[in-house]
Amino acid sequence: MTEKRKGAYGADDELVDYILGITFEIWEQRNVDLISQYYDENIAVFGLDGITRGASGMIDGTNAMLEAYPDRLLLVDDVIWSGSKEDGYYSSHRIISPMTNKGPTLFGPATGKKVRILTIADCVVEDGVITGEWLLRDNHALVAQLGHDPVACARIVADRRSEESDEWIATEIERLRDAGLPRLTGDLPDPDTALPEFALQVLANNWSSGSGTTSNAAYAPYAVAHRSPIELYSGRDSVAAHYEGLRAAIDVEGISVDHIAVRPADEAALKVAVRWTAAGRHAGDYLGAAATNRPVFLMGETHWRIESNRIAVEWTVFDGLGVLSQLVRG
Repeated sequence: MTEKRKGAYGADDELVDYILGITFEIWEQRNVDLISQYYDENIAVFGLDGITRGASGMIDGTNAMLEAYPDRLLLVDDVIWSGSKEDGYYSSHRIISPMTNKGPTLFGPATGKKVRILTIADCVVEDGVITGEWLLRDNHALVAQLGHDPVACARIVADRRSEESDEWIATEIERLRDAGLPRLTGDLPDPDTALPEFALQVLANNWSSGSGTTSNAAYAPYAVAHRSPIELYSGRDSVAAHYEGLRAAIDVEGISVDHIAVRPADEAALKVAVRWTAAGRHAGDYLGAAATNRPVFLMGETHWRIESNRIAVEWTVFDGLGVLSQLVRG
């Protein structure tokens, strides 16, 4: 019997080297079984399309993705992290994936189309093993590039979601309604000295028009926002208009910053990773679904580059198809 190949990375490696290395080994080198070395056997991976349990479940999901997109690459754009070797690390890594749909997916047979997707994966790393993960990918951008009807695809996602996932979403909606929205009584907090407060207030402002801040205080005039490789916004006014459209569709009632990490980008700038959750009501048309007033849960990740105390570049990822799946379920 051939001995199972061991991966090259472990607890003694620097965090960024570890994340880049295992991503390359598993995906580009197609050593999918190394997931059983690098991930805890009882890991839970949270996503709006469902909760994946265990390293074996992750292996099955990875193989299914590679069957559908055999040329998929995971090109790491950045890794923003916190923690230490002694206490454990928290990594938020941003990935661009070019790939071609050459095999069947949940949504139908192969289309042959080339697509690009943006993913942010947040991972807890302890002693060289990933023990928790939150996977953020805008699957709406994916099905749009494949040419599928998003509402039909959302119904497929809804029908496949487990009872555990439904219970998790319901619990999160209740938690977030209790959290409510922050109200600003003075100036926007300074990201250099009060980053968690700054992050929460900016997110609340983006998702709730009554939260009290303005985008002018948070974003530089030249700000750029990446929602996906096919959804880009240039200029503060364009970013503000994007969020205005989202607010018209989803009336957010509560929002929470669940994790934040910050690293220096250079001598004058910061790069920030914020994992956040929000809950509200379906108040207007969203991706073809007319208002239902149904409760809705969002789980998102935002990366910022902050220059002179204002956001210069933003990457925000949440699963638009996962949101839509909550609105079209029968």
